[in-house]
Amino acid sequence: MGGRRGTLAAILAAGVGMGGVQARDSITWMTVDLPPATIYEGEMAGNGFADQQLRVLTAALPDYDHKIVKGTIARNWHELETRDGICFNWVTRSGTHWNALFSKRPVLNPGYRLVVRTARLTEFLPYGQSGDLDLDLLGQSDSLSGGYIASRDYLPTINGFIASGDRRSKLQKTMTSAQLVELLHVGRLDFIFASPTEVAYYHVAEHLAADFSVLKVKGEPVYNEGYVACSSGPVGKAAMAKIDAYLERAEGWAAYVAPLQRWLDPADYAFAAGVKPAK
Repeated sequence: MGGRRGTLAAILAAGVGMGGVQARDSITWMTVDLPPATIYEGEMAGNGFADQQLRVLTAALPDYDHKIVKGTIARNWHELETRDGICFNWVTRSGTHWNALFSKRPVLNPGYRLVVRTARLTEFLPYGQSGDLDLDLLGQSDSLSGGYIASRDYLPTINGFIASGDRRSKLQKTMTSAQLVELLHVGRLDFIFASPTEVAYYHVAEHLAADFSVLKVKGEPVYNEGYVACSSGPVGKAAMAKIDAYLERAEGWAAYVAPLQRWLDPADYAFAAGVKPAK
């Protein structure tokens, strides 16, 4: 008995001599199923570009314990605004989220655009004579029908087109991106509003035969900003400082944006990677 007490005392003394064992801070990374950023199911599960970016970020922060949790957009923001040590990747910055810190450097990824089957591209050329496709002109046509996601904020120009009482073009709303792309593919819709990355993803994931063309919309932002967000408590603040420092390094930024290359055309990828596109 005395021997065991002596061993325990020696262990405790050693711990005191070393200043005790310091607990590591932990980061909980909240995710949401949003292909091809985050992919939960199918043959590409876990290999979305945000999934891969998350592996880059966790490797860049080796002093933390990392936990990945599947959630919803609403739950993710609730967790971030009510608990410290919460982060998530690939979000849009909003002033309504009062308890969030955002990375200093966002990725400039393609905004929502109008998508058509390439075989019918010439039918849409009259609506883009000034360059980008003009929704005011498109809305005057009563022979074309389009589609959109019911719960999605497409920003002012596309939102205005969808809500317009003067629009003659017919619109159909769906609940998911997969439904939207499929309706375009089978010819049930003439055009849809979507991001280039999700169109590229569903073209591969659903093994679609038709090719699609993606057209910029006049008056709509060409690029959106994708941020890393963390809680504003001590743990989140310290983690964000390290994330910012990592993304400021050329090699860190290159590693972080590299997963996007599969889903973007060369010009969009060059812009996202911080390289000015050729004129």
